[in-house]
Amino acid sequence: MAELGKINKLKIISKSKNHFVLDGEQHGDLWLKIKDIDFFERTQKNSLIQVFLYKVTDNEVAVTIDKPKAEANQCALLKVVKISEHGAFLDIGLPKDLFVPINQQRKRLRKDSHCLAYIYLDKKTGRLLGSTKLNRHLMEESDELESGQQVSLQIWEKTDLGYKAVIDDKFIGLIFKQDAYRSLSFGEKLTGFIKNIREDKKIDLLISKKANTESNYELDKNILNAVNVSGGTLNITDKTSPEEIYKKFSVSKKQYKQALGRLYKKRLIKIESERISLI
Repeated sequence: MAELGKINKLKIISKSKNHFVLDGEQHGDLWLKIKDIDFFERTQKNSLIQVFLYKVTDNEVAVTIDKPKAEANQCALLKVVKISEHGAFLDIGLPKDLFVPINQQRKRLRKDSHCLAYIYLDKKTGRLLGSTKLNRHLMEESDELESGQQVSLQIWEKTDLGYKAVIDDKFIGLIFKQDAYRSLSFGEKLTGFIKNIREDKKIDLLISKKANTESNYELDKNILNAVNVSGGTLNITDKTSPEEIYKKFSVSKKQYKQALGRLYKKRLIKIESERISLI
């Protein structure tokens, strides 16, 4: 089945002057104008070619050999090329610019600025649209990701806690400040790793596996400092609520319990029912 908003391999069923007629499957025959004469002449009938399908009107499907900067259900950093009273238009690398309706703009877009947009198909019309309200389209909780799993990241925004990032064009997670060993740029793409899935199923991220070891060291050090500052004992144990632990150390209860285990094995702390204390 030929998918709208995606790159498809379609068969050439005939050639006419500088046009191919393609088998668009459920979309019928599709005409593709070819500017590259050499390509046109050496490409034979019944060949398969890669093309991008999208709607130019509610009833008309267009096809192009131009490769878009992103396909449906993907995110991309795109330039705003035009503003209208109904929305903004982004350069997506196609003959027709990508429309972002006003109600899909997190903040009003400005001409010549860049934004991180999620590309999707409108359910009613099948037309390609964009949205900068990523949290409408991406999930902030996950049951399928696992700690240590390698993922593709794209930086969305900087917050007081660190950086929010898009994960595999499907989820949103957080890179804590202490886990970002360098400054990260808006829209930057990089390989990352799942640090932890919290008890509320929110996703913590790392930008290197080495950072996991460094992060454990920092957490252990922070716990020991907190115990020292409070006079040698701390009333935050493995029985304390996840909310209180997160408020104090910005980690999940699971991570905190693991840290207590590491410190206990090193004989640095004693764990009691209502407190931990230095040995």
